[in-house]
Amino acid sequence: MLLSVPVPEGKYEFLIIIPDKPGTREQRLKVAFRRSGSTQKQWYLENGRVSKDDQPENLDFYGSIFIVLASSLGEAREQFKSDIYTTSGVWDMDRIQIYPLRAGFRNP
Repeated sequence: MLLSVPVPEGKYEFLIIIPDKPGTREQRLKVAFRRSGSTQKQWYLENGRVSKDDQPENLDFYGSIFIVLASSLGEAREQFKSDIYTTSGVWDMDRIQIYPLRAGFRNP
């Protein structure tokens, strides 16, 4: 029997990977605190940043990851256009990766 996490009718889950543009570490750190208060939790389930090495205290990131609820791939992409990491030039939106996702289990 296949199990999956229920999602609202008409919505799908997407795994989003958004790399940072080269040389934007300082800009990312500069806007991070402004971003943390403005991110709208209603459109994503999980998020995090991806470290370039095994020492996250270096604060050197590859980019960000999200699990998003959206009605289409286009809607999933659209949700990131007004994010401060996009408008401040941190994220490389030309290299965004979006994958349909069907979660089998999620911890509470």
